[in-house]
Amino acid sequence: MLNSTLDWQPVLLVKVTREPFTGTSCGLQVSRLHLALHPDGVICAAWNVPSEQRDFPRARLVGWKPLRDVPFELPVRFERKGNARVSALIPNGTWVLPYDDEQHRLYLRLRQAWHSLISHIDSAPYSPYTLGFVRSLVATSTHSPSLN
Repeated sequence: MLNSTLDWQPVLLVKVTREPFTGTSCGLQVSRLHLALHPDGVICAAWNVPSEQRDFPRARLVGWKPLRDVPFELPVRFERKGNARVSALIPNGTWVLPYDDEQHRLYLRLRQAWHSLISHIDSAPYSPYTLGFVRSLVATSTHSPSLN
């Protein structure tokens, strides 16, 4: 895989994880990568790999073929439509967004707050601190404007 002709794009990956069987959302995954469209499909390189080093083995195929799956046009919600027995590096349902540092920090803070809340509920669901945390979250969400 030659790096010289590829148009590398910094991207933000956002995935809401769901519980098995119920489909209830339960977590948030946030990461960032560099993606490029290669003749064999979309390839990725880790965020910290310098552009001049984004070649094999530091860059690899994602398992995303734009003609088969979804177009490589950002933003896009990745859905793999190939053989279900073959996995992709990006999970189905992941939002692939153009990278924005402020948005990345916002989602990281949200993920940290969510994990903190769940940890407090798991360890001390009766604690005044935990209940105050839950009340503040519920009060904020019930008064926020509709996003529809």
